[in-house]
Amino acid sequence: MIGLVLLAAGNSERFIQSINEFINQELINKDSESLSIDKTNQINELVDLINRGTQINKVFLKIGNLMVWEYSINVFSKFNKQISNIIFVLNRSTFEIHKEIISEKIQKYNFNNVEFAEGGNKRQDSVFNGIKLLENKYIDHIIIHDLARPLITENDIKKLIETIKDYDGLTLYSQPNDSVVANYDNKITYLPRNLIYLIKTPQIFKKNVILSCHEELRKENLELEFTDDISLLDFYLFKTGFVPGNPMNIKITTIHDYILLTQIINTNYFSFF
Repeated sequence: MIGLVLLAAGNSERFIQSINEFINQELINKDSESLSIDKTNQINELVDLINRGTQINKVFLKIGNLMVWEYSINVFSKFNKQISNIIFVLNRSTFEIHKEIISEKIQKYNFNNVEFAEGGNKRQDSVFNGIKLLENKYIDHIIIHDLARPLITENDIKKLIETIKDYDGLTLYSQPNDSVVANYDNKITYLPRNLIYLIKTPQIFKKNVILSCHEELRKENLELEFTDDISLLDFYLFKTGFVPGNPMNIKITTIHDYILLTQIINTNYFSFF
């Protein structure tokens, strides 16, 4: 059986900053093509929330008829016979509000064992708080997913579950189509695109391995920050693998991502994948 840890503990700082930058740029660049009505309404609604002092968590914004987090849980519900426990990791400052929202909406997805954990100061702290609640559950594997990635696919999750038997941890990835360069002390080096992996979630792990890695990291009290969990396993030299995933698995980081995902979902373009 599988435990599922869903991350929604961020404070959306970069997202909010990008809204302000976007508005300022539009005001400065008078000659630019005007925004569409849909884009204008989206941004104005978000600006209004910010001006009213409302705390924004991007995964609780709506795209179409669903909140961002619901798109992921809708796909995971296809595996509810294999997923026995779900942990939502939520921002501490909005914990009760978002716990109530999820508790009300999650019932229609036919999951029985749903729990909530508070996030920490870093992503790895939030993950640890979530996986600790699965320590004594009768599961063999743990899937960790950032809910800011709503366009996950049933096929990608199936590939992860089927392949994990040969590894300690697996991640989805895609590869860039653009040219990629690295700037080392103002010296530009072009990198081969076939060697570049863009890491995505969900990621899947053997339960005992992911728990031991996080516990060891905390015990050693290392001043290191891991932006995902497969890199943590690599740090401790466990066997990791990479599964090619859908390149449309976009993460909402800025307002531009949110607008793009809204257009993709509202036009039903994603149904082709």
